[in-house]
Amino acid sequence: MAKRIVIDPSKCVGCRYCELWCSYKHEGVFSITLSRIIVVKDDKIGLDYPIVCKMCNPAPCIESCPNNALVRGENGIIRVIDTKCTGCGLCAKACPYGAIRLSPKLKRPLICDLCNGDEPICVRKCPTNALRLYPLTEEETSKNERTFDKAYRYALREYKDLMRRWGIYVE
Repeated sequence: MAKRIVIDPSKCVGCRYCELWCSYKHEGVFSITLSRIIVVKDDKIGLDYPIVCKMCNPAPCIESCPNNALVRGENGIIRVIDTKCTGCGLCAKACPYGAIRLSPKLKRPLICDLCNGDEPICVRKCPTNALRLYPLTEEETSKNERTFDKAYRYALREYKDLMRRWGIYVE
């Protein structure tokens, strides 16, 4: 059954444990730049919002890849075929949620793979239970997700603005 991570931003305290543990699980180092989950922080309004792949169907990232390097497995998880990926970044540009970024060293997309079907480490390590794993059918009707959708879009805009002020341009 297809699953995905659902966020309750009212519980997120911005500790960034999810980012650190994600990068450690996948890359073997604690580095937020290598994480497949991104915590958008706005200290001005006190918003911390983790951004993670929503497992869209149809997925704009898959459709935008000119080399068919992104595929959806039978469990609904989007995977990167490294041998086909050229690092063009079109998948990151196509993601409407900003949940994909390119690895700074390998120039490959960093997309949540739900820790290869195990319970995702970000969900396990979140000290406030702001991250939960839900079946897509249950999640799609989640009132909580709809309630915070506007906050998510705002957080994403703020994240991009902050990065631009630091001289980093994010699409």
